Amino acid sequence: MRSAISAIKLFQPESPLRNAAGIFLLTTLFYFVGAELRLVEALSLFWPLNGVMAGVFARYAYLNRLHYYATSYVAMLMYDAVTTSWGIASLVINLSNMVFIVTVALLVLRDKRRMEKPDPLNALRLFNYCLMAALLCALLGALGSVGIDNHTFWPLFADWFGEQFSTGVLIVPCMLTVRMPVRQITLHLERLLPIVALIISVAASVVIGGAGSLAFPLPALIWCAVRYSLPATCLLTFVTGATEIILVANSIINIAVATPLSTPMMFSARLGIATMAICPVMVSVSVAAINSLIRQVSLRADYDFLTHVYSRSGLYEALKQEESHRFSRFLT
Repeated sequence: MRSAISAIKLFQPESPLRNAAGIFLLTTLFYFVGAELRLVEALSLFWPLNGVMAGVFARYAYLNRLHYYATSYVAMLMYDAVTTSWGIASLVINLSNMVFIVTVALLVLRDKRRMEKPDPLNALRLFNYCLMAALLCALLGALGSVGIDNHTFWPLFADWFGEQFSTGVLIVPCMLTVRMPVRQITLHLERLLPIVALIISVAASVVIGGAGSLAFPLPALIWCAVRYSLPATCLLTFVTGATEIILVANSIINIAVATPLSTPMMFSARLGIATMAICPVMVSVSVAAINSLIRQVSLRADYDFLTHVYSRSGLYEALKQEESHRFSRFLT
């Protein structure tokens, strides 16, 4: 079953029509999800489209062509034409979405061309890329939204920026690292403890409330970063951040305490969650780099570089481990 799923590929370099259809379907699907979460006409509680498509274009370099970008843009316009009455404003609003997608994708691809390995600096750079893209997107999106509701420019700009930045930081790392598991996953109680701690910390945020409650999941997320792989850490961080944003917007996590939730509070909450989200990603990348270095040092210490047989120290360690086995085995 797993091999059959992994054999299904949505995009292929030699299939332009298939790629265009995949981009059109993904854009429509995640536009629908974001539209269903709209708080007011132009503003969405959680807008996953831009982060998802930026990750797709950054992950598959051969998709970065003008006609594929145009396909995504046309899908947005068609969805708006059917579901809204924005008219010309739709051209500007959806262009702002494309600005975020193209900016993040091109900046990430620039890093790939430089053959830079994943490290904490690259994780922080991705954070900066989402920041720049969110600023550009918010500027254009706020200008386009002024005419379709009663909000003025600066509240719209703050809401656009906070939403785009937070969802970008949460989704783009997940999109760049997600992959099918190469082996069967076995669940043990001990391995599930970080996830249990994460669930408890989110529940504590709901029960206790206050602005500081948004940081409650951070220790559990760092624990997940130490125990799990980078893709798993990015996925858990995304789920946690998205859950907190939705809970705050619905006043289930009460950060306002004695006053009603306002736009500046939601803006602050989104920025706080986005800032928190980058920490476990950086820790996970650091742990992966350290483990890779340890494996390289161990390989050099235990095996001869030319013959690839055990060195003196490697043979000694292998014999020590052999003593713990009941039956003798051949050492290679």
